[in-house]
Amino acid sequence: MHALLLLPLLLPALAPSDPQGGRSPEEILKEIRSSGSDSPPALFEELAKQRSAEALEALIEGLQAVAKPDKVCAGFKAFRHFQGVDGVADDAARYLAERADSKPPKLGLHAVWNLGSLWPAGRDELVELALDHPTPDGRSFALMHLVEHELPLTDKELGRFARSKDDAVRYEVLLASTGRIEDPERRARAIEKGLGSRDAIERLAAVELLGALEHPGRFERLAERLGDEDPRVRRKALHSLERTRSREAVERLIVRLDVAGESERFRLSRTLVRLTGRDLGREPGRWQRWWAAEGATFEVGALGDGDEAAPPAGPGVNDEGSTRSDFYGLPIHAERLVFAIDASDSMKKAAKGDDGPSRIEIAKQQLLGAIERLEEPASFDVVHFGASAWSWKGELTPASERNKKAALKHVRYLDLSWGTEVYGALREAFRDPRADTVLLLTDGDPQLSLMQDRAAVQRIVAQWNRTRHTAIDCLSIGAERAWLRKLADQTGGRYKTVD
Repeated sequence: MHALLLLPLLLPALAPSDPQGGRSPEEILKEIRSSGSDSPPALFEELAKQRSAEALEALIEGLQAVAKPDKVCAGFKAFRHFQGVDGVADDAARYLAERADSKPPKLGLHAVWNLGSLWPAGRDELVELALDHPTPDGRSFALMHLVEHELPLTDKELGRFARSKDDAVRYEVLLASTGRIEDPERRARAIEKGLGSRDAIERLAAVELLGALEHPGRFERLAERLGDEDPRVRRKALHSLERTRSREAVERLIVRLDVAGESERFRLSRTLVRLTGRDLGREPGRWQRWWAAEGATFEVGALGDGDEAAPPAGPGVNDEGSTRSDFYGLPIHAERLVFAIDASDSMKKAAKGDDGPSRIEIAKQQLLGAIERLEEPASFDVVHFGASAWSWKGELTPASERNKKAALKHVRYLDLSWGTEVYGALREAFRDPRADTVLLLTDGDPQLSLMQDRAAVQRIVAQWNRTRHTAIDCLSIGAERAWLRKLADQTGGRYKTVD
């Protein structure tokens, strides 16, 4: 048995009463034991809020009396209350780390997720989990916590991370190690070396760093990377140019419009909208004429602390004109896209009132039409989600007639199931790093999902997107859903409410 699982035997005896006048840990534990798997999460919260060693002991004992994974996960969430409590926070962190490889996997992943709420306790444990957790999700969660705290690693730990085969880990190490070079000239040389590397991850990190480096040649170098052979680097270069919020970036993007294909032109024009506040569409001539008239005196507006550039509001000129395909009337400009379709039982409902086709029937019709109209060089995949999430291929597939025919057959036979595994659907959609757009269609919230907290879903997507910059177009069936709109805004995607 792990040492931390013996913690209840090692901690002091339970206090007879709560010094603040509430129930004692022993009294709360007695109720948890009596209720078993029917224990409400409020009992775990009541215990943890006492923030004592006795409360931690009782909480751990209580979790042993609860069999249902969802209840145990609720108990893990309560551990956040021990944050900052001398000694106790360290014990709580070690316990969660011990549970990180629990079965079923959901328990282990929630242990890793909630370990981050105890920071700075648990830092050492997160370092190990980011490198050695047996699942990609667990490593990703641990890395996210470290990144959110600016990757506070020792030089020795950086060396270990640098040997990782995980692209996301290597990317963060390159950012951290280059950022630690104090001499500006040496740092600039390291970035220049990264830009010329054959390794796409090294180029990716160099482009990110170049966006924050103050020197005259950075705009030309970033503009060059807009034509990189790796789509991730191209999207990172666009992001870095936007992040400079400068007149020079606007000029380079307008020049790039002339040589860009349809998909890239759409992204470039949307970035220009965010920088200039003007929606002049995807036609290079419109932007060139505007720049010739106003470019000499134009200044990009500054953002306040914590502000983000607002995405284009509504469809605008960017969504005008014909495209090869569309989905629920939303033009498809992407060439590497994943359709993520809700296949939960609630999709049986009629789209409008009690009569007419169901939501899933309409969704299938829309998806079949969108796939049929795709043309090469576009590539795509299909993810559907209910109780779990499944990919048709698990990677982007060329939109050939043969592949489209197979995809159409797959879509026609989609089955429904109870649950809305949105997290799993997004994880599947992000499996292929080449994907530049996800079209997410759902009529609900992440119910019975691995991650049911909507803010948590947004946080982990933000971590994945540090090396991807994949746009998520969110289509909400039947009602406005603020969390989906925020997810679209966060990723540079579009949002639409549909019937």
